[in-house]
Amino acid sequence: MLVRPAEGTLVVAAVALLLSCSAPSARAQDRGRPTRVLVLFQQQAETQPMVEFTQRLRLTIRDELASPVEFYQEALDLDRFSDREHSPRLTDYFRDKYHGFTIDVVVPVGARALGFAVDHLHDVLPNAPIVFALCAAPQTDPSTLPAYVTGRLASASRFVPTVAMARGLQPDAGQIVAVGGAASTDSVAVSAVVSAVAAFHDSPPLTVVQGLPLDALLARLRQLPRRSIVIFANYRGDGHGQVFEPFDIVGSLARAASAPMYTQLGSYVGEGVVGGSVTRFDDEGTNTGRLVVRVLRRRPGQMPPAESITNSYVADWRQLQRWDLSEKRLPPGTELLFREPSLWQRYRAVVLIALGFMGVESLLIGALLLERRRRKRAQLLVEDQRRRTDDTRRQVAHMGRMALVGELAATIGHELRQPLAAMRANAETGAKFVAGADREFGPEDRRLCGEIFSDIIADNDQASEVIIRVRALLRGQELPSTSVDLNEVCRASARLLQHEALTRHAELSLSLDPHLPAVTGDPVQFEQVVLNLVLNALEASGSSPSPRVLIRTVGREEEVDVVVSDNGPGFAAGAQPHLFESFFTTKPQGLGLGLVIVQSIVERYRGRISAENGEEGGATFHVTIPTRRVIDSVGNASR
Repeated sequence: MLVRPAEGTLVVAAVALLLSCSAPSARAQDRGRPTRVLVLFQQQAETQPMVEFTQRLRLTIRDELASPVEFYQEALDLDRFSDREHSPRLTDYFRDKYHGFTIDVVVPVGARALGFAVDHLHDVLPNAPIVFALCAAPQTDPSTLPAYVTGRLASASRFVPTVAMARGLQPDAGQIVAVGGAASTDSVAVSAVVSAVAAFHDSPPLTVVQGLPLDALLARLRQLPRRSIVIFANYRGDGHGQVFEPFDIVGSLARAASAPMYTQLGSYVGEGVVGGSVTRFDDEGTNTGRLVVRVLRRRPGQMPPAESITNSYVADWRQLQRWDLSEKRLPPGTELLFREPSLWQRYRAVVLIALGFMGVESLLIGALLLERRRRKRAQLLVEDQRRRTDDTRRQVAHMGRMALVGELAATIGHELRQPLAAMRANAETGAKFVAGADREFGPEDRRLCGEIFSDIIADNDQASEVIIRVRALLRGQELPSTSVDLNEVCRASARLLQHEALTRHAELSLSLDPHLPAVTGDPVQFEQVVLNLVLNALEASGSSPSPRVLIRTVGREEEVDVVVSDNGPGFAAGAQPHLFESFFTTKPQGLGLGLVIVQSIVERYRGRISAENGEEGGATFHVTIPTRRVIDSVGNASR
């Protein structure tokens, strides 16, 4: 087929155009070299927000392409070198550096970097598409850009959600303060804040604080009313030409302000601002990297359209606490950062484990305490049973001993009554013989012998009465009770033991209450009690250089006390609790029955007996007997 010259020219032009449009894609897929990406920063590349953006941009492109990628970075630093933005020397720098060097895609970061790339780098890198990042309307208008340019663009109304969030947290705010610097990018951001506030018809008054030196700005922020809303627009330069990195000073501004401060950049949250509807630099790095990959993989003649930057609500929990702002007023879906976990949230696992251990320990301790209580109860039962068994054994032994004593007493009484009867008969015979022997004995001798024989007969009668009453006591027989004067009992006992006291060189004295009430009982048995106690006292005081025994009586309204004390060595340690036990004795030749009989006589007449060591040495026995009036009143009441 023949082709006319005009038609051939059109075909050649079309083929050339297709090759020109497909050249970037073909180079990106060239297996002979890695993909090359030039990142062109408007400001410094080492600031924290740019580092976050670049790291995610690189990571995303490498992961999406899954092939070698080389990154090149250039920082125009136009805030500090604004007069060189259109310098031919700057363009020549790029031409000299990248001449004959293929770049597959250019990523300008910021509107001024985009303008430089479009105006000056297209001639240097004619086949490299441009994917811009972190630009905002209206200064960046995609409709005015060449066909080989695309990117991601923030809305002109990007501050509107932040203002709405601030008004929701501070419904009683009296004013809104827009803070910005004097740089061109600062003016653009301040204008965006002004437009956002104007979008609300009922908005508080707006105050713009722009271009002040940093010291003056800090002082101004300290003087703001508490009911103010502070919107940080941007601050890259002041009116004196000094350049700042906003990330480096936003924390100082937020801490100096006397009212809450808000922002629309995510990197500033955590530096002292409350929060806002923010652009996250790391997320933008990811989204821009994905767009770059789509551009590199595009079909010939196609370029992805520009995309909108989407913001998200973020708030600093610490600043909400600082300014007493309720998190309930935050917009739905707000991400709350830096929340300090409660003790429960922080140590939940530790607390649960500790509670588990405590629960197990409590159960174990409870089981051990229950087991201990059961064991103790069983031990008490065993000890009580053992004690009862011992008491029963002692009672049986005591009853056996008492029965034996009773039998012995009966035997001894039977054996002694005949000698006593013979002694009485001989004494009576002797008295009659002396009375009739006028020749052998004179009157005085007869009188003296008569007294002697009379004493023998009286002592014989006394011994017989004692034997009779001991037998009756041990056999449990009742004896007739009469009114007894214990003073007289004590005197009679002292007379009977006067000879014994003289023999032992002891002083036996009486201290009797003249108004002593009468008691009820058997005078012979009471005399036996006093005789037994006084004899023990005489024996105990024998070791003293000047033995003394005192018999005292003390009368009270309802009781009478008989007290026998001595100046002997007193009771030995451990002996006092056993004094009234059968067959217990501290005397080498004692039987251990005297105090037992004494206690039996005293208790028979509802009395009590006790023994103790005296304060000045010696031993003291207290015998307490109820008076006759008390006994009679009890008897009448029982009847």
